[in-house]
Amino acid sequence: MNNTPRKAQQIDLIPHGLDARTMAGVMAEYSSEDLHSHNHHQVLRIRSGVALLVDENRRQPMFGPLTAVIPAGLAHRSVVLGQSASFKSIYLKKDLLPDLEQEIRLFFISPLNSALFDRLKIWGAQDLFRNLNRECLDLFLKTLPEDMEKQANLVRLPEAGTPLARDAAAFVEKNYFRPLSMDDFAKALPYSGRHLSRRFKEDMQITLFEYLRLYRVLMASLALCGPEKAITEIALECGYESLSSFYRDFNMIYGAPPKSFKEIFSQKQ
Repeated sequence: MNNTPRKAQQIDLIPHGLDARTMAGVMAEYSSEDLHSHNHHQVLRIRSGVALLVDENRRQPMFGPLTAVIPAGLAHRSVVLGQSASFKSIYLKKDLLPDLEQEIRLFFISPLNSALFDRLKIWGAQDLFRNLNRECLDLFLKTLPEDMEKQANLVRLPEAGTPLARDAAAFVEKNYFRPLSMDDFAKALPYSGRHLSRRFKEDMQITLFEYLRLYRVLMASLALCGPEKAITEIALECGYESLSSFYRDFNMIYGAPPKSFKEIFSQKQ
């Protein structure tokens, strides 16, 4: 089997002569199973649902109060968590946001820029000079760098680079809500526990059970930002048998207890 990664497809979504373009829809219809890149910057917001933004090294959650900037040339894709997710994006020529670091940046957008983002509707060259689109875009670009400094402190999952690590990570993501032991992994995957542990850590730079802990806390953090549920209920649904273990892991990863995390994100929405 050839495990050489395929070269990321480059997609151009801005017509010639246009500085910016907006696009909106259901994320699954615009997602790709393979990594792709743009020759322009992308500013992305999820209007409903939850998605994971994936690059070559990690996956990070994207939902309601967050905005992402994906630099031109950075290979990435999106994965919808749950039933569906809708989105809106603004694609920008590279010189409109110069000197971006080559990484996906997640941050909290200001109320002003949120309103400007929602108002912008640019599909073709003629739209840029209609309905104050040019003025709104100029103001958005002027204030966006300040917003980008308000980075969101969320779990970032390492991205698997080998079939073995991908299979193990997939098993975690399908079974995180129940107690798991190394015997469970060895029964489900065609590897001994020792071999699986060693190879997984070589690829992911964390142990299999550290990955399980990260994924459980990620899913708990998403639940905390969703419909009202008791923290105990969320902990149990995410595979924790002990509330104290849940609090310990959540504090260790986010530096704040679940209740404080929920209050912070509720204020941002």
